Amino acid sequence: MPAHPHLGYCNPVIPELADPGVYYDPHSKKYYAFGTNGCGKNIQAAYSDDFCSWTKWDQEVLPGPFPPWTGTEGFFWAPEVISAPEGRPGHLMYVSTQDLGSGKQSIGVAYTQGGPLGPYKFISHGPLVSRGETGGCIDPQPFVDHDGQRWLVYKNDYDRMYTKGPQIWLQKLSSDGLGFSGDRVPLQAPHAGYQGDLLEAPYLTHHPESGTYCLFFSSGTFTTDGYATSYSISRNGLQGPYEPSGKPLLYTDHHRGIRGPGGACVVQGVEGHWFIVFHSLEREDGPRATCVQRITWAQDGTPVLSGRPNEGHRLRLGAEDEDDEASGLKAKAGPEPSYTAKGGGGGGGGGGAGGDKVKSGLQKVFNKFK
Repeated sequence: MPAHPHLGYCNPVIPELADPGVYYDPHSKKYYAFGTNGCGKNIQAAYSDDFCSWTKWDQEVLPGPFPPWTGTEGFFWAPEVISAPEGRPGHLMYVSTQDLGSGKQSIGVAYTQGGPLGPYKFISHGPLVSRGETGGCIDPQPFVDHDGQRWLVYKNDYDRMYTKGPQIWLQKLSSDGLGFSGDRVPLQAPHAGYQGDLLEAPYLTHHPESGTYCLFFSSGTFTTDGYATSYSISRNGLQGPYEPSGKPLLYTDHHRGIRGPGGACVVQGVEGHWFIVFHSLEREDGPRATCVQRITWAQDGTPVLSGRPNEGHRLRLGAEDEDDEASGLKAKAGPEPSYTAKGGGGGGGGGGAGGDKVKSGLQKVFNKFK
C-alpha cells in the first residue's frame, strides 16, 4: 500500500506502560490502552484518536477500595477491557490480581457503568479463576468469536509463579461474563528452546478471510532481552490444535532499540489497519514502554510485519519497511538470530539470550515477587 499522506508513528508511543491491552470504543470513537500497575497507579491508561499519537490518562482507573479477597499493591497486571454483555451499559475489565487466600495471582473482573476509563470496581466475592492449588493464573483476554460467543484466554502455571510448566487455556464465558459455562481447553505449552519453559500474555485473533485463528504469546522473562513474541495458528477451528511458528515474530533488536518485546495484543486500528501493540524494555530490568507496528495477513492467515519495529525513528503508515531502509537501520541490523527446537540447547532468541539466561531471569523475578 502507498504511504499514508499524514499518519505515522514513532515508538515508543506510550512511555512506561507495560502489557498493553487496546480497546476501541465506538461511542467516543477513540482507542484506549490499558496496562500493568506503574507510575503510582494500579492500572495505567492512555487514549488516541488515530492509533499513532497517544495521551496518558492522569487518573486512576482501578482506585479501590478493594474487596477482602484481593488488593495487594503492585500485583494488578495485564488488564483487558471489553463492553459489558447482554445489553448492559458500561464495561468489564479482566485483570490479573493477587488472591489473598492462596497468595498467588488470579483473574478478577471489575465493572464500570460509564466509559472505558472507568473508574472500575471488582464486582465478585472472589476471583473468576485462581488455580491457587497449582500456580495461579495471569494475563486474561476476553475473546469474542465471530458468532458473538465470548471466551476467556489465560495463562496458568502448574506449580508456582515463574517456574516450569505453564499452559495457555481457553474457556467459554457465561452470558454475563462473570463466570464460565464450559470446561477449559488447552491451547499452547512451551515448544522451543528460546522460550525457556515459560509462556504468558496470550492474545487470540480470528482471520475471517482464511477462517484461521492466530494465538500470539510471549516467552522468556519479561525483564530480559530474551523475552520475545511468537504465535501459533489453528486451521481447525477455535479449539485447535494450534501449530506454532518456527521462530518469534518480535525479538530483541539492539540496532533498532527494541528490547524484550512482549505483552502484545493484536487489534484493528486506524482506517482498518491491523497493529501489534507491545511493550519494549528501556534496558534490562528497566521500565517498559508501549510500541506499535502495523501488520498484514497472508492468505493463509499468517501474520506479517510491515517492517521491523524500531524506537526513535518515525515510520509512515504504509511505508514502514521503506522508512526502515532509508534510516539505515536495516543495513546495520544484520541477519536475524537463529532459534532451536525445544531441548536443542536453548538457542539464541532475543539477540543471543539463551535458556540459561532465561532461567536465571525467572529466579530473579520470582525472588522479587514471592
